Amino acid sequence: MTSDKIRVAILGFWFGVMCYFSFIVAPVAFSVLPLQHLAGNVVSRNLAATEFIGMGLGLLLIVLLLFSREQNRRRFLFELIALAMMVASMAISRFYVSNRLHGIRLQFGEGIAALPASDPAKITFDMLHRVSVGLMSFDMIAALVLIVLLVRSSRNHG
Repeated sequence: MTSDKIRVAILGFWFGVMCYFSFIVAPVAFSVLPLQHLAGNVVSRNLAATEFIGMGLGLLLIVLLLFSREQNRRRFLFELIALAMMVASMAISRFYVSNRLHGIRLQFGEGIAALPASDPAKITFDMLHRVSVGLMSFDMIAALVLIVLLVRSSRNHG
């Protein structure tokens, strides 16, 4: 079950990166930097790294799974589908959601915070931010589920 342990370690690292970004980098940037626009720049740069790390680790995990000697077909399919969805989530976040958020930030700069809640750009920005948080949350939950699945499986077979 060495393959399971390697996959747990990689999933744990990925989960840790997502937690560090979500619970440390983003809140600290917005609480410490004097302008929301500057904090947004720091957070978006860190988010890009987090998304690329996620996509890379997710693809590595898929390759490792495909070359594993997993006997349980249902577990194999569950893990494969979960990992594919996690990679897709990171890709959607990186190449669609984050790009749109960046475009709005470029267009409005620091003024995005001053827009009224009813402004279409502010509505779009807030909606995209919620989607971004949702995609990251999905990946964090999926990573935890897979870690628990792999650890329990290793204990049952090891």
